[in-house]
Amino acid sequence: MAVCDITIKKDIAPSCDDPIVPGLEQEGVIMNRAEVDFGAVTFNATRKNVIETLALKTGKKGYKVQVFGATPFTGTNTALATGTYRNTFTNTVNMVVLANDPDVCNDIIDGLANGEFVIVLENKAKGLNKTENPGDSAFQVYGYYQGLKAAEIGNDKYSEETEGGWSISLQETKVPKSALFLYKTSYDATKTLVETLTKPSE
Repeated sequence: MAVCDITIKKDIAPSCDDPIVPGLEQEGVIMNRAEVDFGAVTFNATRKNVIETLALKTGKKGYKVQVFGATPFTGTNTALATGTYRNTFTNTVNMVVLANDPDVCNDIIDGLANGEFVIVLENKAKGLNKTENPGDSAFQVYGYYQGLKAAEIGNDKYSEETEGGWSISLQETKVPKSALFLYKTSYDATKTLVETLTKPSE
């Protein structure tokens, strides 16, 4: 039986050349977890929290999720969950659906209420000025291990935030890693990979 490596391996200090900035971009991709082709997923050989290939099963596709405003996906976070024998993490992804009609309720809200999902979001802190692997922190993956599931869904007719639409909070518990990133070769190549997720897989 292998012994897990639980040591730190790098100085703890901010980057002067590429300082972190808060926030997320306004557009991401959401996929039904059952449609992810896990057999085709590949990780980086040395960095085990970097996914290099993420694909969907034949004929399946992901869907764009857009949240506008100054702070899109407000409340999205990762938190430590203390366990008896091992600590894990809890991922929360929040979004709003600024619509409320029969198609939205049938095709989006009802699915979100009972499904499991994988979401790719783009950080504003992309790491583009790094000397090695520039852009590798741009795209972050949530829901890969346990699937994001509905924690809260609400439709407040007088909400100033949703304007009568829906507020959604999805949560993934017992996640073994603090973060997963999607990165293949470069920022541009990875962005192209993310865009292909919204087209039916061949």
